[in-house]
Amino acid sequence: MRSIVLLALAAVSGVLSAQSLTILNGASFRTGQPVTAGSWASAYGAFGNVTQTVASASPIPQTLAGVTVTVNGAAAPVYFVSASQVNFLVPAAVTAGVRTVEVKTAAATLTGTVRVMSAAPGIFANNGDGAILNQDSSANSNTNRARRGQVVQIYATGPGALTRPVADGAAAPSSPLALTVSTPEVFIAGVPATVQFSGMAPGFAGLWQVNVTVPDNAFISGRVPLQLFMDGVDSNEVNLFVQ
Repeated sequence: MRSIVLLALAAVSGVLSAQSLTILNGASFRTGQPVTAGSWASAYGAFGNVTQTVASASPIPQTLAGVTVTVNGAAAPVYFVSASQVNFLVPAAVTAGVRTVEVKTAAATLTGTVRVMSAAPGIFANNGDGAILNQDSSANSNTNRARRGQVVQIYATGPGALTRPVADGAAAPSSPLALTVSTPEVFIAGVPATVQFSGMAPGFAGLWQVNVTVPDNAFISGRVPLQLFMDGVDSNEVNLFVQ
């Protein structure tokens, strides 16, 4: 499971010119998509001679390869850095509004802004295909499709309020679970899907897991769109493959 859910946290090139600092939702990478406290975000800019590095420690550190990030003055855990991209977790203390993001390297300090909301769902994806596991926990794909009536696991970020706090950069607990206060709405091929579970994935930092039942409608077959809403905020749309 680790490879599929962390895939979108790796480098993504060609997002913007090297002259500015732009902050995007770390799962959807959709322009204008907000972030929320506890969610993944990605900063793009020219970060000088930063060596590409992925954090291996848990909890995720606040300094990685000499790079630090603050959001509205609060230090953020940093998971990935390169000469053009920095991936970080928005600190839990950050409140809603347009907030300043500051990325410091040994060579320079870059600043930008990001819109923070109470919920900001983004589904992890690779070339549009969602980071989704079938009922047997195998990766959903065109050659390994889910069945109607079975449960799939969707991996996302940005659910907003939780039933228990999780420290910045720390792995979510397994007992008791950190559940979402609100229940998301999930649509598969435009049909509402029944949510079985919504909470932070145990053992991972900032990773939201949503388990839903694939609607048993005959027309839901092949590559179909999947999207979720949390407190009225929409996620990016991803592909789900169904038999």
